[in-house]
Amino acid sequence: MTNDDNLIKIDEIAEGHKVIVMCGVSGSGKTFLARRFVGKGFLRLSSDEIIWSRYGDRFPGLDSETRKTAFIWAADEIDSSLASLIRKGERVVVDSTMCKTVRRSAIRAVCSECGVKPLFMYLKTPLATLIERLDRRKGDGSDDQIVSRQEVYGVKPKSRCIC
Repeated sequence: MTNDDNLIKIDEIAEGHKVIVMCGVSGSGKTFLARRFVGKGFLRLSSDEIIWSRYGDRFPGLDSETRKTAFIWAADEIDSSLASLIRKGERVVVDSTMCKTVRRSAIRAVCSECGVKPLFMYLKTPLATLIERLDRRKGDGSDDQIVSRQEVYGVKPKSRCIC
């Protein structure tokens, strides 16, 4: 599905699911679509918001070990919050890259324990569009975090999650 297809079907997708998980690299449009689901009554869980709440604009400059720890902490926060919200009967959209199989499996496990089958939406976005979007970022908040060109190009193609 392209992003345009997703916009057309947003009502249909929202109506049929309790948990929607956005998947894709930074700049692929996850947050944009997640906000559309919020407008349909979903609560948004964002790894970027969780990390921003602790590190703010200092995050990009942190050493790799601290960043790794932050990502693990954010994943744990999402998992526990997701379980709690599902049990309360809420509909949830998870806004996080979800590029690693282990993260998608963890979300599936949480949902399974709560009796819910999640929908994973993989956003396929051309590299030129990613670069254009990321170049506009200023680091002004959790949804505007800076991603360097080195980070964009430094990721191995098979792990880039442009699905």
